[in-house]
Amino acid sequence: MSSTATATKKPASLEMGNGLSKQQLTPQQMESLFAGVSQFFAVLSEPSRLRILYALCQGEKSVTEVIDACGSSQANVSRHLATLHEAGILSRKKVGTTVFYAIHDEASLELCQSVCARIANELFPQKS
Repeated sequence: MSSTATATKKPASLEMGNGLSKQQLTPQQMESLFAGVSQFFAVLSEPSRLRILYALCQGEKSVTEVIDACGSSQANVSRHLATLHEAGILSRKKVGTTVFYAIHDEASLELCQSVCARIANELFPQKS
């Protein structure tokens, strides 16, 4: 490819979320986007965090209820809850001395459910 063709190359078109908006991103912006998406998936790559999301699918729970649902230690669950909250996936509220967590980002939950369904179909195929 000639340098002229490279210089006149258009920025990538990115359709975001159900076609709600279309943006033209430069290669540098695309790299930033890919880094952010990679960080997001890194947060979701921990099985304990997926267990926590599963426990919160039915609604808000206290930290104690999440610990009971996940069967992990308080320290482990608290660390993962903090990571999910910092990533914007969970919301947190304190009532007295009790801390409650809930799904804040429904899109993240839907993504996890979709991927879990796909993997479940591969691991446990339906018999015809």
